[in-house]
Amino acid sequence: MKKIVLLLLFLSSILKADYLITNGEIALFYDGKNNILKNVKDREFKKEVLSNFQILLIKDYKIYRARNYYTEVKYIDGKNIFYMKSNVNGDILETYIILSNNQKNNMYIYTNLSKLGWKKPYNLVYKFSPLVLEGNIENKENYYKYDMLNFSKDSNSEILVGTENDFENFKVKFLENILTKQPDERIYLVKKIDQNKKDDFLEISLSKEKPEFTNLTFEDIKNKEIEFWKKFDNKYYYLRQNMINQIRNFYLIFSSKYTQSSLKANMSRVKYAEQLKVMYLNGILNKKSLIPDFKFERNDGIQNIYTYYYYVKFCINKKINPNKNEKIKNNVTIIRNNIEEAYKSIQNKEGDWLQDSLIFYNFLLEIEKMSLSKELFINIESIKNEIKNNVKKEILDKNENLKNYDNIEYLQILTLKDKRQNLERLVNHLNNRIGLLQENGEINRIANLKLALLLYENGYTVESDKVFYNIDYFINFEENYNELNIEEIYLYLMNIQYRGLI
Repeated sequence: MKKIVLLLLFLSSILKADYLITNGEIALFYDGKNNILKNVKDREFKKEVLSNFQILLIKDYKIYRARNYYTEVKYIDGKNIFYMKSNVNGDILETYIILSNNQKNNMYIYTNLSKLGWKKPYNLVYKFSPLVLEGNIENKENYYKYDMLNFSKDSNSEILVGTENDFENFKVKFLENILTKQPDERIYLVKKIDQNKKDDFLEISLSKEKPEFTNLTFEDIKNKEIEFWKKFDNKYYYLRQNMINQIRNFYLIFSSKYTQSSLKANMSRVKYAEQLKVMYLNGILNKKSLIPDFKFERNDGIQNIYTYYYYVKFCINKKINPNKNEKIKNNVTIIRNNIEEAYKSIQNKEGDWLQDSLIFYNFLLEIEKMSLSKELFINIESIKNEIKNNVKKEILDKNENLKNYDNIEYLQILTLKDKRQNLERLVNHLNNRIGLLQENGEINRIANLKLALLLYENGYTVESDKVFYNIDYFINFEENYNELNIEEIYLYLMNIQYRGLI
């Protein structure tokens, strides 16, 4: 019965879904409602470069928009190989989008024309709506360039520029050497197709410099990507495929140049904490990875406490004794000042003070284990008790029951009595058809993943396993197509780690 319920939930959610297509560096979405590819983003340059792009056909002066004929869309492998199928009045048009794992700034578009069956010559058109609204399009030696968009060209291609109305009336401007695009105009890359041509291949490179295009065929590129994921999966051969899929998702988050350098950037507390979690997960999954070059001199005491906490966790994970680490020993005064600053911020309930309290509390627990604990902070026990009381007042009602599931993780700060009382109550809430926490008929993935962790930490291993494998089953059947949620992936992989699987 549980499987039937989950399957029905899955089928209802997949209809008209948005699909995220990404290799970690480039990301775009297939808009299931409007049947267009949209919001092409580049993480290295932290900007969107295309509002959308579409595929069109022109035959006998009639324009056919592929978006009006889509009958099937799906991932081929990973989230970086995407397939779209159109039925144009009985003729089939197939398009593949690949965002390369090898050349991270490159996107490949392959159009299979062999099933189209059109006898007369016609035109295949790629319509682009750049977010740089005005600028010059240049006709280079073997590509076209507009800002950081670089399009491969061949002997049968040309660039047209015009408004949508101009294009529909075939009143467009032709690119020869340089052509200025106006804000309301689109870029149309047109390929002339004769009856002998069975396919088309377009490569787009996102680069401000001279682009690097491949010499491979599309089939070679696709096979290399599939082989990439096959080798990736083989590293985790002992795990079930849906667990491997979450590790794949984490790889896409971590693999971008932007993510790997982001600890040096200025960002909010929330974003900074996210990136620290990403770095920590990478350390767990890649045993040979080095401890990141943490910066301990941020202008925010709370962020520095987050840094110290994850640094200590890294040391423990790498079997390095923090007591013998020079970075801790040589920064006692600075760390003590950061602790005092962070404590004042929590007392004043600044920002997400509950999350800050949790990290601060856990950091105090780590300090207590160190030989330098008295030098770092002398009133640890009284401060811990104060944090417990403040958190308890915030998350529990007058009957000392948890007010809402969003605060499950903060139960770990409370006394053993308060913690056990609420864990028992939450376990009772699992007595339903699906065996998961629900609110108004909705399943909160993150709340259930947090509960599985907290149950495991507190010795409820049987109950924890039930929650985790139930939410795992649900996540597998109701895949989130339109985003990679860092918090969800972090909690999922931490559940796997707790069980000694990674």
